[in-house]
Amino acid sequence: MSRPSPLARAFYLGVTSLGVGLLPGPRGTYGSALTFAAVLLWLWLGGAALEGWTYLIVVIVLAAVAVASSQAAGRLKVFGDSSDPGQIVIDEAVGMLIALWGQGAPLSWWQAGLAFAAFRFFDIVKPWPVNASQALPGGWGVVADDVLAGLYALGLVWIARILAGA
Repeated sequence: MSRPSPLARAFYLGVTSLGVGLLPGPRGTYGSALTFAAVLLWLWLGGAALEGWTYLIVVIVLAAVAVASSQAAGRLKVFGDSSDPGQIVIDEAVGMLIALWGQGAPLSWWQAGLAFAAFRFFDIVKPWPVNASQALPGGWGVVADDVLAGLYALGLVWIARILAGA
């Protein structure tokens, strides 16, 4: 059997979020947790707040990569015949980044924790239109449900901020 090219290995690591999508168990939670940990590390090390045009562009580019890579993995049947294979968790990174919009220094741990918990809740429960968005063709359906779950979580965090006076 031939060894995959470096580009194929990079693609595989990217769509599986550095391989966490290959672990047994709740892969979406693992992908979300990896993104959450990376964001917390970024902020702890003094990285820029998660807001503004630059952050929005990063999220849009990652979403586009997630759509394209999910569609490619589906066409190539990299992970079998599923239209939304569990191994692809790059879409969870997109949703998690949306849910964390507005986090920055000083980091509000309760808001960050709420964003993580709310995103996982909405991604698992899939209220309307999150569930319906999965019917979109190709990689669009794979990513759209996580974008919408991230927006629901973001809205919940903002409501909680208002109620807490933060």
